Amino acid sequence: MLRSPLPLDSFALDPQAEAPLYRQLYDALRGAILDGRLAAGARLPSSRVLAADLGVGRNTVLSAYEQLTAEGYLEGQVGAGTRIAASLPDKFLEVGAGGRGARAARNDPGIPLSRRGELIASVKRGAARYERGHARAFQHGLPAIDQFPATLWSRLLARRARDPRNGLFGYETGEGYKPLREAIAAHAGAARGVVCTPEQVIVTAGAQAAFDIAARMLIDPGDAAWIEEPGYLGARGALLGAGANLVPVPVDNEGLDVAAGRALHPMPKLIYVTPSHQFPLGVTLSLPRRLALLDFAGAANAWIVEDDYDSEYRYSGRPIASLQGLDRAARVLYMGTFSKTLFPSLKVGYLIVPDALIDAFRTAIRLTGHVPSPAIQAALADFIGDGHFGTHVRRMRAVYAARRACLTEAIESDLGEFVEASPSDGGMQLVGFLKRDIDDRNASAVAAAAGIHVAPLATYYLGRPAMSGLHMGFAAIPETQIAKATKRMANAFSEGRL
Repeated sequence: MLRSPLPLDSFALDPQAEAPLYRQLYDALRGAILDGRLAAGARLPSSRVLAADLGVGRNTVLSAYEQLTAEGYLEGQVGAGTRIAASLPDKFLEVGAGGRGARAARNDPGIPLSRRGELIASVKRGAARYERGHARAFQHGLPAIDQFPATLWSRLLARRARDPRNGLFGYETGEGYKPLREAIAAHAGAARGVVCTPEQVIVTAGAQAAFDIAARMLIDPGDAAWIEEPGYLGARGALLGAGANLVPVPVDNEGLDVAAGRALHPMPKLIYVTPSHQFPLGVTLSLPRRLALLDFAGAANAWIVEDDYDSEYRYSGRPIASLQGLDRAARVLYMGTFSKTLFPSLKVGYLIVPDALIDAFRTAIRLTGHVPSPAIQAALADFIGDGHFGTHVRRMRAVYAARRACLTEAIESDLGEFVEASPSDGGMQLVGFLKRDIDDRNASAVAAAAGIHVAPLATYYLGRPAMSGLHMGFAAIPETQIAKATKRMANAFSEGRL
């Protein structure tokens, strides 16, 4: 029998692989064509010969040949056999999918991003990850997912997802599933002092989607936007994506310094603020500053985006009421998320917008596609309405308070030579301020070498850092791991000669 002229050593097929054999052969032939290993016009062996050489059924080869012929890679002629298509242009062969040229094209610096694209790409946000159900000490922004009532959630979601008659199987619900919007409005009013109706609630696919739509709707390229300094990188990226001119306004122990902001730029179009628990420093915007900010926004005709990302977790006294609840000029857009209170991959957030913006934001949410699954929205409405959300938050508040106390004590006992814990009263992370003029980027690198993740405060500054510290998350870290991690950090710092 004739042997195949193909390089069969590169066409190894694995019967145990997930992909069927015909698909593996298709991928191998297509890759060889695009890489130029099989030249245009070259004749391929008959299906019978190739099947024998590869040890597969003839139908496997026929299926691969038929797919490649249908896509234009092969040509079949009666009496002439099967050949590589002669009409494939050289440029296609050089840069085709999967070939060497494709990789070169993806890395070609001559293919530019837009200016805004470059600015967005410059904002480096490390994705926090769980390892076997737990976060690595001390990743911030992660809740304790092992404490979430997953079985209950699965039951609620399954109940909503299995009945196609419930109206959740069509297109997305635009501004949000009505019972969920009603539940959010009721919760935000009772727990956060937000003044709103369900019609003002716009449900989004997570907090970042809320940032994106708010920035796009309220900012024109070149408009000034106040941001906190230091501040949240996600908000910075969304505003840069909208073309904003960022104005970093310093934060002190009373929160955003409104007077300093007015001196830096007296006419911002938008002001981004985390008043209840400033990110990353953890301070609370004082009442005089809140009133001054609202007065200033009204006079400057500026919008305020209030990010209330983790205010559910306050460990002394009652949660601080929202800035939105004090707003009488309808300048504040209130933003919340369930990713911190429940679990990150839920990807459900929301905006509560002034009445004048309702119609515009309802249209925008449909056009941007920032809409979470209707079934997930319905299950979340049930989770809140049946009282499970409130129960979970109360339970986690106790868990996080214990973990915060554990970390504060461990910092004092193990890391006191190097670090002083911030006196924050809430949240899911704290700042360890570094002593002796220690550089926080260097300290972060030393900790990382010991398997500890602590973000340097310098990361959150747009300008020159005013203080040195380490951002340390504790919510997802069991107490037994906290004490071990601070001891490893102390040893690493001692050996690293900080």
